[in-house]
Amino acid sequence: MKRWHKPVALSRFNTEMVPDVPGVYVLLRDERDISSVLKIGPARSLRRAFARELEPAAERQPAIPTAMMFLESRADAEEAQRLINEYRRKHGRVPVLNSPF
Repeated sequence: MKRWHKPVALSRFNTEMVPDVPGVYVLLRDERDISSVLKIGPARSLRRAFARELEPAAERQPAIPTAMMFLESRADAEEAQRLINEYRRKHGRVPVLNSPF
């Protein structure tokens, strides 16, 4: 059984809380609301993905994430695509930051 870790606030102080392993991450608009999904993505290193989200975006984003949840998984790309498809079936669209527009 796969286990999701509790949301971690996007802050440099929390970088060490995220393991340096492959997995899937979910960016959240509000760390207290796990249904506020902005992006679902694969990562070869969850810690590097977390650190990348701390850097200011070069382009204007439609929403700013405040937290990240993650799931450790060796099949990161396949698991992320499965979750994106599941999200699309449930909401009729992909998460806002997964959209190419």
